[in-house]
Amino acid sequence: MNAFGPAEIYRLLPHRSPALLLDRVIEVVPGERVTAIKAITVDAIWYEGVDGDDYAYPGTLLVESFGQAAAILLAEAWRPGSGITDDVPILGGLSGVHFDKPVLPGDVVWHHVHVDRVLGDNALISGRSTVDGDTVMRIDQVILALRPEQRIT
Repeated sequence: MNAFGPAEIYRLLPHRSPALLLDRVIEVVPGERVTAIKAITVDAIWYEGVDGDDYAYPGTLLVESFGQAAAILLAEAWRPGSGITDDVPILGGLSGVHFDKPVLPGDVVWHHVHVDRVLGDNALISGRSTVDGDTVMRIDQVILALRPEQRIT
């Protein structure tokens, strides 16, 4: 699949602003890898009330952005062209998360996500995130699953 922007991301993921943490998908090879980007801007709501010079992008949001890229990769592998809006992406666990450098407003984060193994609607994912070619985060393993949405009536 070629690169795509917000309209395609909205179609594939149920996330919306401010929870949508991807700006563009550069490349998707279904079942193998995805490269996606997120531009970090100082006007994001998580910077409201920041005192001093502590503008490092929160690590939890960096992991979430990585996870959204992984969800797109899996959506294209498991549900080509339809996305995951009828299913719920579930994070089963993370291990080996390493933050190597802070991410700051003005940076463009590149998520490089790889599928290590797929078992039905479950997958083991790994990868890294970079800024200007320098690694800012590494994730040794993510366990992701897609499950049918269950509504309580």
